[in-house]
Amino acid sequence: MIMTTVGIQIKANEAILVVLQRDDNGVISQTNQSTKYKIEDHLDNAQIRQFKDQINVALDAVKPDRIGIIARVASAKGPMKVSPLSFKLEGIMQLYDKKKVEFVWAQTLSAFFKKSPTTLNPVHQYQKDAFELALYLLN
Repeated sequence: MIMTTVGIQIKANEAILVVLQRDDNGVISQTNQSTKYKIEDHLDNAQIRQFKDQINVALDAVKPDRIGIIARVASAKGPMKVSPLSFKLEGIMQLYDKKKVEFVWAQTLSAFFKKSPTTLNPVHQYQKDAFELALYLLN
């Protein structure tokens, strides 16, 4: 049975989704359904609704076994400061009602890949964190 996971990284006003599948032989591949969604104006209700609809359609099409979002800390300062808009995007995605959306801390991913290094790489470098999360969710 094929297992499908979606790893999501939120950066400022965009959500990066990476979809990985593991087939019956244990072969892991990134699907072409991996993409990113962006909001230009978070005060525009039409854009917020469009973002929600795009995410829901994408997740419905993938029918993932697991969905994860890289957790962020609201109190981070300096270069690690998190955009308030990113929490709005997170909330929208968390409302997906066909599968539980999990949160995984970056430290958990780091610890996992220290113990279980991988030679697999995402199609695009900007997908690295979401890719690693999706890979973690396969295990």
